[in-house]
Amino acid sequence: MAELIEYRQLARILSMFMIVQLAGIAIAFYVISPAFVTVNAGGTSASPQVIYVFAYIIVTAIIMVLLFRSRKGPLFFRILEFLAVVTAAFYLFLILLSVVFPPTSLAPLPIALVAALGVMAAKIKWPGLRNFAAIIASVGVGLVLGIYFSFPLAYALMALLAVYDYVAVFVTKHMVTLGRQAVDLNLAFMIGAYDMEVMPKGAVKDKEIKDVNKAVAQSKNKTLQNLVKAGNVPMPSFSALGAGDLAMPLMLEISAFGTYFKFFTSLVIMVGAVAGLIFSMWVSKKYKTALPAIPPLFAFASIALGLEFLVMSPLNWAVYAILFALSAGILLLIIFTAMRQNKSPRSRILPPD
Repeated sequence: MAELIEYRQLARILSMFMIVQLAGIAIAFYVISPAFVTVNAGGTSASPQVIYVFAYIIVTAIIMVLLFRSRKGPLFFRILEFLAVVTAAFYLFLILLSVVFPPTSLAPLPIALVAALGVMAAKIKWPGLRNFAAIIASVGVGLVLGIYFSFPLAYALMALLAVYDYVAVFVTKHMVTLGRQAVDLNLAFMIGAYDMEVMPKGAVKDKEIKDVNKAVAQSKNKTLQNLVKAGNVPMPSFSALGAGDLAMPLMLEISAFGTYFKFFTSLVIMVGAVAGLIFSMWVSKKYKTALPAIPPLFAFASIALGLEFLVMSPLNWAVYAILFALSAGILLLIIFTAMRQNKSPRSRILPPD
């Protein structure tokens, strides 16, 4: 039964991931023109910006970890969430409105700002809209970066972030700490799927009963504690995916369309990213450990691109050998590290009171 709950959650995560990718690609299809492609194709003028964006992400993560350890950490996290969601949503709505209003009109600016503030206000009033706010912000970030960077630069940025994500989750583990804080504070830095079913003891394995009872005893949730006292087993499960894991594949898909004006290439990358997410879910479920999602997303997107190039526009065989060997190496490294990290269940997370 616990497995059915987890599969249901993973289906929700996958559906939200698909919404972000398809919405972003659809928007790009309408706002990116052939003239833009002519300017952007093969462009390298923004090369230093890739390093700047990468450095900005690392510095922001360090600041967040330091804030987490301070007494006022939760307040700063909520301020950061407000700024991040409003900024990303503002640019998303601004891009959408640019299609409706004339290029010289200033009307999109206040309208986009009000709409962005409305998204954040709705999330504050109704905390259950966290996933909605995270989806809006992820589409905004992926769209802006995808339009700004040419495909080679977007690919390089995602490769750097794949390395960082691996280190942040498996080595320093600060991304796991930030993820838990985001869950506890219900921040729109990730999408999540929480589920729980009340089961009789006879329908649950002894080990699972022991794990759940221990978690419930450590929590302050009186409802769950009363269920346990009544002889029932509340089977909670929580799965989450960071907003960056949503936005980075979208960035790559949009940059491919903006650089080469090939809608099919964007779809190929999306299919690869979906395969990477499914792989991440499988490994995480099998080894019960937190997993960096960007490396598998990047690896499978690279494999999908390699297969497209092989069929549509054959390149030197050395290119394919390097591409596929690198992708396979990334996936094997993820599995090997997950096996070593297999110590504590990731999915048995109780909701905050």
